Amino acid sequence: MARGGLLKHFRPALLLLAVAVFSASAWADGIDPKVIIQKGSGSTPITVNNPNPSFGPVTATQNSNCLTGDFCVFEVYQNQTSQTLHTLTIAINDLTNFAFQCGDLSQISFFSACSASDNGHVTDVTFSGGTGILPAVQQCVSPTALSSVTCQKQFVGGEFGLLIDATASEIAAGGSLTVAGNVLTTPEPDAGIMILSAALAFGLLKLLRRGA
Repeated sequence: MARGGLLKHFRPALLLLAVAVFSASAWADGIDPKVIIQKGSGSTPITVNNPNPSFGPVTATQNSNCLTGDFCVFEVYQNQTSQTLHTLTIAINDLTNFAFQCGDLSQISFFSACSASDNGHVTDVTFSGGTGILPAVQQCVSPTALSSVTCQKQFVGGEFGLLIDATASEIAAGGSLTVAGNVLTTPEPDAGIMILSAALAFGLLKLLRRGA
């Protein structure tokens, strides 16, 4: 085969390789906002009826929860599902054209592994391994002056903080950081499974029409 023919056949592969290399460098350029799970108190409950609570839109500010000198969003949740959360996915909508990545594992509580996947519209940051987030337990608390009930139950423990942190230089370069999304504690249907299910349903419909 002539050299030109070889180049013609290899050109698509070279193009895909170039896209992969440059995409990987863009995803891991070291200045993307970091997503970190930490300890926290004062929280939004995660329950069986509300397993995937939403957050935002909220704009990052400089506050005491941020890494030194950074801008951040800090939201606290409590696991009231009665089950240990062994995996946790933070689905962040792309509101201000920032990419997001895992924070350093040394900064992350409860989990020992983290991975990030960006489809251009939503970034999924998934935490796994480690002890996970234990469920909160209900305990009796002392009655107050406003109540004569001898035992008031409230949830204790099971809290974790979601920290989305960006450096001051990144904020200066990209404008304000505004985020919104969901804390996913239950697995969502994989896109491939959904496509396969649709194909099977379409095939079944054709068979039923042939038999009619």
